[in-house]
Amino acid sequence: MKAFLLLCLSLVATPVLAQSPPEDRLSADRKQFKLAYKALTTGRREKAKKLITGLEDYPLYSYYRYFELKRRLPNADKDLIRDFLAAYDESFLATRLRRDWLKHLSRTKQWEAYLHDYRPQRNTALKCAQLTARIATGATEGVLTDSRTLWLVGKSQPDACDPVFDYLRTNNLLDSSLIWERIRLALDNNKPSLANYLARQLQDPDRKRSANVWISAHRAPAATLRQPYFDRNHELTREIVVHAIRRVAAKDVGKAKKLWQAEQQRFDFSEDQIGRVKRHMGIAAARQNHSAQISMLDAVPEAFVNDNVEKYRLREAIRANAWKEMVRWTEYAPRGTTSPLRWRYWRARALQALELEEQARVIFAELAKERDYYGFLSADHLQLDYQMNDRPIAPSAVELSTMSSRPGLIRARELVALDMPFKARREWGNEVNNLNTRQLEVAAFVVDSWGWHDRAILALGKAKSYDDLSIRFPLMHENLIAKYAKKRNLPAAEIYSIIRTESAFMIDARSPAGALGLMQLMPATGRETARRIGAALANSRQLLDPAKNVMIGTAYLKQVLERFSGSFSLASAAYNAGPHRVQSWLPKSSCVPADIWIDTIPFTETRRYVRRAAFYATLYQWRLKEHIKPLAARLTDVVPRGTNLKC
Repeated sequence: MKAFLLLCLSLVATPVLAQSPPEDRLSADRKQFKLAYKALTTGRREKAKKLITGLEDYPLYSYYRYFELKRRLPNADKDLIRDFLAAYDESFLATRLRRDWLKHLSRTKQWEAYLHDYRPQRNTALKCAQLTARIATGATEGVLTDSRTLWLVGKSQPDACDPVFDYLRTNNLLDSSLIWERIRLALDNNKPSLANYLARQLQDPDRKRSANVWISAHRAPAATLRQPYFDRNHELTREIVVHAIRRVAAKDVGKAKKLWQAEQQRFDFSEDQIGRVKRHMGIAAARQNHSAQISMLDAVPEAFVNDNVEKYRLREAIRANAWKEMVRWTEYAPRGTTSPLRWRYWRARALQALELEEQARVIFAELAKERDYYGFLSADHLQLDYQMNDRPIAPSAVELSTMSSRPGLIRARELVALDMPFKARREWGNEVNNLNTRQLEVAAFVVDSWGWHDRAILALGKAKSYDDLSIRFPLMHENLIAKYAKKRNLPAAEIYSIIRTESAFMIDARSPAGALGLMQLMPATGRETARRIGAALANSRQLLDPAKNVMIGTAYLKQVLERFSGSFSLASAAYNAGPHRVQSWLPKSSCVPADIWIDTIPFTETRRYVRRAAFYATLYQWRLKEHIKPLAARLTDVVPRGTNLKC
């Protein structure tokens, strides 16, 4: 089907392609551009100018124009800048040049030009400069409303915002209520220094004193509550007490509970204040693994249950086998970000534990229709086949032609051809920000046909389009993976699942922590594993080579599997968080079902990782047309640490 659609694309796109240079000309243009680009970026401008001649129609000619304009930015002709911005509107380079141009105009206080060339920006300093420009040119209508958004944040703003805030003060537009609200935001964001700076701007002595007490209660809550200031019972005093209790609870929920009981004898707290304190203490109890965490989470009034409360209720009820509470807490759909499928699965497990089998079966049957980790677990409970629900995107030839003709995609493809992956991804990232859901699907189809699978996967994720399984779960490096699956005696589907979970097939992937390549190996792990298997690894950069990465990565995966007796759930957790952490997470006395152990892993990232790895392994068995191993068989019960107990 995909081959047919690509053939249709070539037919529909004939008028467009007819204007494109033949392949040999395109190849020559690429070589010449690469030489020109190298000359330009190494300061040999005259050589670059000669080499770029004749490439005016080449898709990446804009890069030459951009670098020439950027170099001359302080003295650039406004018309040349504006011509570029108009010619490449919304492109990555135009967006970047506009940002740099606005910074220059702001520094030189060319406010009329700034307003002329301004487009909405994410950068806070540029947003503030736009307000400064409006003030400077007398276009002050709406400045107060627009500046409130920049003022009411719980962090320091850039110096570029100072003229805006000075204007508000000078015109008596920055009243004490706005200062007070920002002090509240600063303390909620744990920025007492900012709160202290703001408190000095208060004119009313009583408010200033209250602000200083509030800041003191943030820094030393228990001691501050003993001050004479709290002898009076009014709204502000009660609000400071609530903040102090929250601060105490963050470190010692037991102490906070006692303090709260005492303060309730002194003050008449509102329903809102009581609800917020109970929420803070319930969350703190869960974080600190307090013995009363279930009852304290249960005590949170329903009107004050938020995303955090829901997540902790779910996890701690699973950990404590608090099935009665689980049934009560999951009676309604989650109001936060918890997956409804996860929510329903654990409701069914709780009903099952309470021997309400028929009610549990109804939920399991509904979930078993879903292609999802919890859907597959539910199907296992009922011994049903998994529902893959594969629905290819199948764009029309017109859609494909239109998408392939987008300048941003054309530039991205050229950068891929020139082996400039970082720049290609920047062009692609800018392009997808301007696409709707259907366009994202078509774009994913197009770049998947180029072999740019990681971008296709990310595009479908951005679109929340999950049903085209051939795009979402590509079979890249088949020979390489088959080779090491056989050599390490590992299921190919499990190797694929680790690669898909770790890097989504981005060959040069680098994590913030320093992990590299397809299987995201840390350099130290790569070196140690290479030594152990007798492989040569001259430097860490070699881990970006797919062959080297998979050779070493599969050896490490085999190592952690052997360490944890072949348990894929434990091995994948160890691959993500490290074997020593997983060792500390093992149960102390009795076996724990894998689904319970996985959903109570302390690290959110690792919980998600292990679920995905197991789910992806199943999908890759389907993609490889292998017999599908049920999750119930893949995810075996977890045995206590230091025992040979058979579950």
